[in-house]
Amino acid sequence: MQRAVLGVLAGLLFAASACSLPFGAAPTATPVPTLTPSPIPSSTPSPTPAPALRNEAARSALANGDWDLAEREFERVIAESDDRTIIGEALFGRGDALLRDERLAEAERAFSEFLSSYSDHPRVPSALILRAQTHSLLGNHGAAVADYQSYLAQRSGVIDLYVHEWLGDALRQAFRPLEAVPHYESAILSPGRANVPGLGIKIGRAYMEAGEHAQALEKFDQVYVQSTDSVTRAALNLLAGEALEAQGDLDGMYARYLDSFENYPAAFDTYIGLIRLVGDAVPVDDYQRGLVDYYAGAYEPAVAAFDRTLATTPSAAAYYYRGLSHLELGSPALTLGDLESATLNYPSDPIWPEAMMAKARTEWAWLDRYTSAVETYLELADGRPQSAVAADALFAAGRTAERGNDLVRAADIWLRLAEEYAANPLAPQGAFEAGIVRYRLGDYAGGELAFRQSLELAATTAQSARAYLWIGKTLQAREDSEGAHTAWEAARNADPTGYYSLRAEHLLEGAPAFEDSGVFDFSTDLEAERRAAEEWMITTFAILGEDPFYELGPVLASDPRLVRGLELWNLGMLEEARRELSALRSSLSANPEGTYRLMHTLLKLGLYREAIIASRQILDHAGMDDAATLQGPVYFNRIRFGPYFGDILLPEAARHGLDGLFLLSVVRQESLFEGFATSVAAARGLMQVIPSTGASIADQLGWPPDYETRDLYRPIVSVRFGTHYLGAQRDRFEGDLFAALAAYNGGPGNSIAWKELAPDDPDLFLEVIRFAETHRYIQVIYEVFEIYKGLYASG
Repeated sequence: MQRAVLGVLAGLLFAASACSLPFGAAPTATPVPTLTPSPIPSSTPSPTPAPALRNEAARSALANGDWDLAEREFERVIAESDDRTIIGEALFGRGDALLRDERLAEAERAFSEFLSSYSDHPRVPSALILRAQTHSLLGNHGAAVADYQSYLAQRSGVIDLYVHEWLGDALRQAFRPLEAVPHYESAILSPGRANVPGLGIKIGRAYMEAGEHAQALEKFDQVYVQSTDSVTRAALNLLAGEALEAQGDLDGMYARYLDSFENYPAAFDTYIGLIRLVGDAVPVDDYQRGLVDYYAGAYEPAVAAFDRTLATTPSAAAYYYRGLSHLELGSPALTLGDLESATLNYPSDPIWPEAMMAKARTEWAWLDRYTSAVETYLELADGRPQSAVAADALFAAGRTAERGNDLVRAADIWLRLAEEYAANPLAPQGAFEAGIVRYRLGDYAGGELAFRQSLELAATTAQSARAYLWIGKTLQAREDSEGAHTAWEAARNADPTGYYSLRAEHLLEGAPAFEDSGVFDFSTDLEAERRAAEEWMITTFAILGEDPFYELGPVLASDPRLVRGLELWNLGMLEEARRELSALRSSLSANPEGTYRLMHTLLKLGLYREAIIASRQILDHAGMDDAATLQGPVYFNRIRFGPYFGDILLPEAARHGLDGLFLLSVVRQESLFEGFATSVAAARGLMQVIPSTGASIADQLGWPPDYETRDLYRPIVSVRFGTHYLGAQRDRFEGDLFAALAAYNGGPGNSIAWKELAPDDPDLFLEVIRFAETHRYIQVIYEVFEIYKGLYASG
């Protein structure tokens, strides 16, 4: 079964992202991934795809975010096919494409045409849900209510907890709040419900909208008692206050707002309550008022409140928070004055270490006073030598001296950390950083001593490999080639598959960093690899289950989380589906057979992140570390490191002159091939492009038409934007992929600064990167790229 592929494991992984199980079908026999040939350019005209295949191609285009292509393919099926089931599928798909493209009126007409003409089609329940959502977006809430009710009548017991909530929302939007209450209650009682507080709040709000204030207050109080989260409790106090005010009980309202004021100062709803308290002249403590203002971002009122506090009852905390407020207002000099007052006058206060750290950061980051900042950090370490913060302060002192280009002092401070706090996790890092700055100074002998100290303190194999690699670098710099090679051999063997071991191997071979993979080939006998993996599982885990192992089996197929997840995935509610299926996968952590069976359904759906995690979950259960996993059955590594979304990734890589396996490695690190991923920094999509960068690239490319931030969740947009930006950074840094990746993750300005510190040495460049995330980002991509080359590069 030797076939070429251009997607994960095959055409499955190009088209599987669009794959959906038949709506309503029990997923009891998920087929094993099947290899299909990769497309080969040819002058021979391609045969016209059968309508069913066109539907699949259109669903694949939908998964890639190519709404126009999907709509064209569905329309061709409608025009050319004479099979009612296939035409119905195309009509439904066209409505789905129009909805995703936010062409709402057209989507509503498409779903209505489908429902009126194909009332016996298996996609009818899906169409009812999607038309209901379309109605809501168009403001036709009564029509949405009717569609949700029709869905529940036809298909109850599947995703009732979701549909009852959506129905309740639609009823409230239709000004029928009391009718919404029983649906929210049904959602709470439905199996699998997690957001009980949120539903309770919706019930309370529905009562408020109906003028039933006493019932609303009772519900808000009930949820308050059940909740422990401070943000939720502050929100409930605000709502309860509104209900009390509606009943004429202002004292009761004030009591709720004061409860939040005293106990939940960091919640924004507390600030809303504070505005009312102040407006009604209710006495409040000025220090606490300043704290609430500060957390809400109201910095000028915060400063005024702390001014009043400090005039009557000065404290370290009041100085500290006033200083932080001044900093947010752009007055670092005033900040420094307040932090000095807090630290000089209150050396025994619990907030003193925190204030000292803030003072030092203000000195170097805002006022360019690096020497003063170093002294502040050292004073903190000397003043609290037995505290947990002492080692942190010493490390920060060394880093600040390094930032200020006082490399000799930086080395001395970091070595002090290694010597005085040898048992601290920062000790090996301190010795290593000392070695790096000595290397930068040309003090290679001193650098070697520091790296050897780091080796003695190493707590992990990665730290050992790192120390050996740099011992070799110092020896090489002193023209001791034999000693350098001996050190690099030790590094190579210390942490197989780890970054520093790989770099040592490449230094021994004289190979450049990020060496191109050359020709790569996805051909494989996947069937044989799967059988070998299953034989290994039978032996390793003593599995007695029924063959074939890639089928779900009756127990998993009937699990409510799976049933809900598949239904939601078919509806295009990807995040909700992922949560359900991820919960199921996590519950199988001690069940490798169940994980294996589920993994194939995740692959078929195109939920690659969860499939990758499931594959590693099986290997973890066998007790394998990173190196051992690569010696295990190759089938699992095909899944963990597959060329997902290859149909759009590989052409973009070629367009920008990037190695295809390198780009796959970047995307794997960015999102683990989850197209709807969002980071804490608001980066979006497969390549985690931030909105501001996306808008700039859209202007440069003049594409896509009518660009909006939400387009970053479309794989074709994310990949084109991300590859364009990465290629631009590669060109900016004249082919240096270390610097290009640093710019992609940490920003071009920072990468330029780091490049100035290490213009010609990629190993040194990595070590002068001051962002831990960016440092690790490059390492992981380097490691993953080597794995991809090991699996697919042919020479």
